[in-house]
Amino acid sequence: MTSTGDESEAEPTDPDNGWGALSSAFDEQPPPPGRSRTGVIAGVIVGVLVLGAAAGVAGTAFVLRSDDTSASASGPTSPPATGGRSATAKPTPTEEPPQEGPQASAYPAEEIHDLNRVCDEDVYYPQSPKRAGKAPHPIVLLTSDNPGLRSQDGTYYLDEGTSSKAEQTWAADHPKKVQLVACLDRVSTGSKIRTCKFDDPKPDTLTLFRSSWRLRVYEVATRRRLLDKRMTGDDQACPFVTLYGPDKKIYAKVSDRAAIRALRGFVNK
Repeated sequence: MTSTGDESEAEPTDPDNGWGALSSAFDEQPPPPGRSRTGVIAGVIVGVLVLGAAAGVAGTAFVLRSDDTSASASGPTSPPATGGRSATAKPTPTEEPPQEGPQASAYPAEEIHDLNRVCDEDVYYPQSPKRAGKAPHPIVLLTSDNPGLRSQDGTYYLDEGTSSKAEQTWAADHPKKVQLVACLDRVSTGSKIRTCKFDDPKPDTLTLFRSSWRLRVYEVATRRRLLDKRMTGDDQACPFVTLYGPDKKIYAKVSDRAAIRALRGFVNK
């Protein structure tokens, strides 16, 4: 521990620093018959804690290991029964093996962000519609540029149309009829592309880097995986609007056109 300022002369302290009392506690005679061994140990530990506090010992932890193998103070125990099962024996409880694979949600998806669990928690929603029947098969694109943060891309589909039907097919605002979830995650970062200057809300300069992404497509009702592919962040222009952290780094994204091309076959067929 470092010290600042003038040093003052330390007051003399007891050379035993409290440990002589502790030693004498351990030198006491064995407890009389009938006194619990655990009680003796607990009493010694309480003494240790009190002495430690008196001596200025801070941050010290004491752990008592349970030892139930000693004989009872009331006398020896009866020998185990032979030739049959002990009367006091209890069957060993069996633990259920952990369930592997996707887990069914106990409740239906009520908000679009509930579908993040399909991407990140190995969860599916059996209450949701399966990818069946005639196309189109509604889908949402959930993007994660940073681990633990995921948001819906609500504009990537605009080249497919701007009608209400197009929106409910490619970027629904409620999960009730959503059949598919597309999870797009940034998985690696490459070299610098350029610097990007922004004026609002105040002038700032960010650095744009190359990046790689992983695109997965799942059926919401079963978490059946339909696609898993690596994609390049091919949109290398400075964005019009962006979020960034203290490092002032931003990353090339998968272009809207590339995303639609990868998803079109699952939605329109």
